[in-house]
Amino acid sequence: IPASVLSQIPMNVGGAMRTAIDSLPYIPAAKVGLQFKRRFWEEDDNIYGGNTYTDQSIFNISYPSHGFFEKGPAVLLGAYVYRTGASVYNFEAMQAPEMIEAALEQGSRIHPQYRQEFMNGVAVAWHRVPWTLGCSGGWSQENRQKNYGAMCSIDNRIVLAGEHCSRLMAWQEGSVLSALDAIGRLHKRIVTA
Repeated sequence: IPASVLSQIPMNVGGAMRTAIDSLPYIPAAKVGLQFKRRFWEEDDNIYGGNTYTDQSIFNISYPSHGFFEKGPAVLLGAYVYRTGASVYNFEAMQAPEMIEAALEQGSRIHPQYRQEFMNGVAVAWHRVPWTLGCSGGWSQENRQKNYGAMCSIDNRIVLAGEHCSRLMAWQEGSVLSALDAIGRLHKRIVTA
């Protein structure tokens, strides 16, 4: 359970872990997936995988790194908005159709084919997803120094794992490493008990 949700659940944990859970803000982010009639970025622009970064609010267009030269519809990541600041909050404040439209409008400045080739899209802003309430934990250096140890401790019968209990925030690898660490600490506790 992400700390953003866990902070709203009554738990029988000590004050240090409770403070750690309650003190961790979650980073805002949004993604827009766009489906097109064809892989025009390959056929017209010779782009095979990778990213285009822009100073527009969509921040990033990401091209698929699989299915090269396939015919028919294809999907690319038309926006990955995760920078800090007002632009992220303004983008996340939009409804999904507005985010899709913004991705189309801004992406058309890079790829004029967008409008002609567009089929449909999907958009998500993580702060609106009730089971995450944000993209990932956002430890500041000061907050990590004060509360990370308590977040990653074993508190009576409670042990947490996830990207928020990792040095690799916002990555599945961080979640897996955190889970392995939690299992190792639980095993050590049981063996030495």
